[in-house]
Amino acid sequence: MSKYTAVVIGAGPAGHTTAVRISQMGGKVAVVERDYIGGICTNWGCTPSKSMIESAKVARGVKESEKYGVNVSDFSIDFKRVAARRDSVIYHTREEITALLKHHDIDIYYGEAVIDSPGKVRVKKGKLDIDGETMHYASDEEVILETDNIVVATGSKPMIPGFIDETDPFIVSSNRLITIEKLPEKLTIVGGGVIGLEFATIFSNMGSEVTIVEFLDRVLAQMDPEISEEITRQMEANGVRVLTSHKVISVKDGVLRAENQKTKEMVDIQCNLTLIAIGRLAVVHEADYTRLGIEFTRRGVGVNDYMQTNVPGIWAVGDATGKSILAHVGIQQGIVCAENLMKLRKGEAATLRKMDYDVIPAVIYTIPEVVGVGTVPQDLTGVTVHKVPFSANLRASIEDYQDGFIKTWIKDHRMIAAQAVGHNVSEIMQEFANMIALKTDIRDVAQIIHAHPTYAEISRTVLELALDKAVDYYV
Repeated sequence: MSKYTAVVIGAGPAGHTTAVRISQMGGKVAVVERDYIGGICTNWGCTPSKSMIESAKVARGVKESEKYGVNVSDFSIDFKRVAARRDSVIYHTREEITALLKHHDIDIYYGEAVIDSPGKVRVKKGKLDIDGETMHYASDEEVILETDNIVVATGSKPMIPGFIDETDPFIVSSNRLITIEKLPEKLTIVGGGVIGLEFATIFSNMGSEVTIVEFLDRVLAQMDPEISEEITRQMEANGVRVLTSHKVISVKDGVLRAENQKTKEMVDIQCNLTLIAIGRLAVVHEADYTRLGIEFTRRGVGVNDYMQTNVPGIWAVGDATGKSILAHVGIQQGIVCAENLMKLRKGEAATLRKMDYDVIPAVIYTIPEVVGVGTVPQDLTGVTVHKVPFSANLRASIEDYQDGFIKTWIKDHRMIAAQAVGHNVSEIMQEFANMIALKTDIRDVAQIIHAHPTYAEISRTVLELALDKAVDYYV
């Protein structure tokens, strides 16, 4: 058998990116995938959820069409067709990634991978069976892959508290909920973070009665309080019941019991399904890592800034590292890992590239969207904070998406952080991410012409406001 430059375990965004980049740089690569090509993002995360959110947006648009002078007397949501479109997008994306790997002459092995040693990966092959959410391989056929490097890209799984009975048919993880074919009449979501709010967006706009139960005193607690307040207002205006400061006591037979942490009052919520959306955990193969001497914690595989584990020749990227569950972070880790792996192979250790986590754009695909980038400083000495509502933006007024705002933190004419809630704000945040990463002087960006009328103009407005020379907005 030919020896590989690298064997990548997992074909999600981080894994297949690593494989492609190594191949581009002249390496011979194999990818081992136990489930489906594309990983969580393609099959149970980004792709299906955003596909369903797009259907939710259309439903919201039809519902509100009268304000644009378009009268729709009656409409209905065919959830089976929503699900069919979702599945079609998944299949297409999966095929595109598979074609990408094949284009770069990357060998694909379907099966369970076990790291026998730093230079050897054993793959249990066979027919893939699907039993609910569990996938396993029916035969005992195995193949040994010899390699100079191994990249662990095994992804993550939904976090389920110990007191939750996962066999309860009323309880679902995000992996399962994203595959359902029938719309639940009532959905309760445990967790007011990114995953919880995105699913609330999908199902509330499809017609489900949605309740969010959050232990903390506000949803999206990692964001600015004004962002949390605005998205809560928007959710409630769309019929979502938001219960913050509530501790889940039990979930059984379609009834969730929660305690109000402030009043100690108990509330019982009946539902068809309860989604547990309190986060995700890295997939960690403890016994194998212990045997190999790979450092790890419950959060993930330990890596340095170059994506190396403590065992030479073994690397890790993506959710498996516990650094982030964002696909774009995993993609960047994959690029850094691949380039460093190939540089070491060529004896260029002095030029290794560090992974930089300082500037990571984050998007919550709610209606409206929420975005953030940079770190909001705890010490505001010398920092100016500026906020511009979308009601000041002409494009937002024309299209009647005036809810929401953009908020920035600036020091010494440099952007430190920015957050926003509003229509398609994910498409304007990259400008701020670039400014933060490049430490650009806001005076330079404020002088650049921004097309009119566009949502992107609000970027210039907030910069000019910070410079006390805004010509289209005042406070």
